[in-house]
Amino acid sequence: MNMAVVESPEETASLVARNRIVCFVNDELSAAALRKGLDGSNLVIRRGTIRHATRMLETDTDLYALVTDISGMDDPFTELERLASVCPPDVKVALIGDNREITFYRELMEIGLTEYLPTPITRDIVLDQLRPKLLGDTTPAQSDRDRGGHVVSICGAQGGAGATSVAINLALQLAETTKAKVALLDLHLQGGETAVMLGVRPGPGLRIALENPMRADTLFLERAAIDVNERVCLISGDEDLDAKLDITEAGVRHVIGLLRQRFNYVVVDVPVPFPASIYPVIQMSRHVLVLLEAEVTGLRNAHALRNAVTNIAGKDRVFTLLNRADRAGGLPRATIVKALGAEPDMIIPDLGKGMTQAVNLGVPALKHVSGLRRHLAPIVREITGVGANQKARWKRWLGL
Repeated sequence: MNMAVVESPEETASLVARNRIVCFVNDELSAAALRKGLDGSNLVIRRGTIRHATRMLETDTDLYALVTDISGMDDPFTELERLASVCPPDVKVALIGDNREITFYRELMEIGLTEYLPTPITRDIVLDQLRPKLLGDTTPAQSDRDRGGHVVSICGAQGGAGATSVAINLALQLAETTKAKVALLDLHLQGGETAVMLGVRPGPGLRIALENPMRADTLFLERAAIDVNERVCLISGDEDLDAKLDITEAGVRHVIGLLRQRFNYVVVDVPVPFPASIYPVIQMSRHVLVLLEAEVTGLRNAHALRNAVTNIAGKDRVFTLLNRADRAGGLPRATIVKALGAEPDMIIPDLGKGMTQAVNLGVPALKHVSGLRRHLAPIVREITGVGANQKARWKRWLGL
């Protein structure tokens, strides 16, 4: 007679532990990239380097894979020898580091490393290069999102939090950094502020396209798009507040599709709460930035917004952006972290009166506010992977 084998609680716990992927990294951006790129796994992220990983393995070897940082190590191969002396042979080991030499990558692969990612890493790099090696899969619908231009949605968790300003300046810096074509789409057709902040006046083309996709052809872009500069175009509307709009899901999907055919990046200022017709924007976005200020209402709404994005499109693409982080009278950082359950993925400090002055002058703040470009740079890096592309060339050279 066959009898079922019942595992003891200790055995079950041990099996769960052996499914762990343990990561030791020293910066929050790398931690966020790993957290989102390896979403759905039994993931543990700790602060530290390969030396901390080695010390852990001296007493704890119940894990499936190890990801650890070797940045700044004078002799990383000596550290790898120490790691190998305590690491079980069946544990997959991936490294993150600041060495971009092809010979270094080859040497690591020759000694049996699972993967090596040069810093800075992003969520997309983890999804594309590390996740398949560790988990043997990719996130659902990843291939669909990769067809056409890269969509980035900005959602303000509270009025006046600065979502439109961030959308404008992010679009400009994306174009400046990548030299690519960028569309800035403002879906606030009534009371939208993007055109006002840029000192331009939009026409009726966007509303027509969103209400009736059959009337939106390739000429739609020529009629509706306003050149902000040689690489950035604005597509927005300015409908009366009492106008009865009939925005359709098909219209939204068609407009985004047209923009993705023409532009490398599409930055969308998304109205909140999301009407059902806007869902395709969230579904087609590779990054959804939920922007809040350090206020009670912002925290509450940010939590609800993150849940909404997760329900619509999955949690691997939602990022929390804390704007004006150190503004006087704001909630302390510890309170924000506790409410969010983690550090904000991205942070922009209070940059002073220049931001408001830029709005009133109808000019991009990027040109006049010292420090804005520096604080947008990590966000641009996360979206584009610029500064982390050398590995992709390695893979082509090596035929991997």
